[in-house]
Amino acid sequence: MIRCLLLASFAAAALSVPAPASAAEDEPVIREIDVRPAAPVVGAEDSVRLVIDVVARGVSGRHGVVVEVEPGAPPGPVLDSRRPVRPPAADEREEGRFPQEGPGEPKSSGSIAATMASRLVTDGWQTWRFLPDKRLNRFYPAGTWTVTVTARGEGGAERTEYASFQLRRETRLAAVKAERDGAGVRVSGRLKRLDPRGYAGFLPFREQRVEILWRRDASDGWERAAEAVTDGQGAFSRTVPGREGGEWRVRYPGNGQQAEDDSKIHQL
Repeated sequence: MIRCLLLASFAAAALSVPAPASAAEDEPVIREIDVRPAAPVVGAEDSVRLVIDVVARGVSGRHGVVVEVEPGAPPGPVLDSRRPVRPPAADEREEGRFPQEGPGEPKSSGSIAATMASRLVTDGWQTWRFLPDKRLNRFYPAGTWTVTVTARGEGGAERTEYASFQLRRETRLAAVKAERDGAGVRVSGRLKRLDPRGYAGFLPFREQRVEILWRRDASDGWERAAEAVTDGQGAFSRTVPGREGGEWRVRYPGNGQQAEDDSKIHQL
């Protein structure tokens, strides 16, 4: 079932952005959609709070900008943001178990309310800030999410633009070892993925490719010495010949639904 998060209110902060010379003053224009964190990752005992800033002009009324957040790819091209991506704030990732109605069920599949603080205007541009009071957790679909922004002007004209982000679930490399094995080094360990149903914390992650990295010392860059594929229990093992010393680590590169992870460094 598609779960739609409708953000109905907003808070605003000022932002000065040069106006396009050809934009009509009485038509709505959406200049920017800034979603933070830009690459949210959810874990077993934490959740992610989205902050969405929309820069627009020619907007009429207290509800002149509407934001809808839902899983799935955008139906059209995304708005090209011209502002540098900011790192997530400390309060955008909060520890503590997220309440739920039961294993495998999200807290809510309906609308999300947000609190409006203020709205300021700079050079005709307004920044509308959407602060949902519910947070994304592992029970929501991983993968591509779409942010749909609709701005309405005084004459009834509308403008719709899209942004997107990838919601990914945490992965963990565990029990990683690097041991001398004859004329080479044997690297082994396990890869786990977050249980999206909530019955367990993490489950074995099978049939996944992991990278075995090596460097001579901390002054050198990492080299990919070998690869390994996890078995049905998420375990992997590979002997790398010709390199007896140095520093070793394992990296899972992640994908569109699972986050990347790096193991600790093992020195031989």
